[in-house]
Amino acid sequence: MSKRMSTVDQIVVAASKLDAAQLVKLRHRLDRLEKKAWEKELDAVSVEMKRRNVTDEDIDRGITRRRRESRS
Repeated sequence: MSKRMSTVDQIVVAASKLDAAQLVKLRHRLDRLEKKAWEKELDAVSVEMKRRNVTDEDIDRGITRRRRESRS
């Protein structure tokens, strides 16, 4: 019984057959895709933080506290 390749594996196999110029094009398109995904996630988190009345100052305090805790 042969195991079916994952989509990611199929993409990697296909990408390995590209020449340098095609690989650069692929990288640029993947970068744009990643940027869109990041912006979508950031928008969702921003909406949630506003809903919960979390400020930038609250976030900064939380980060500072976690850094101190990780050093102790």
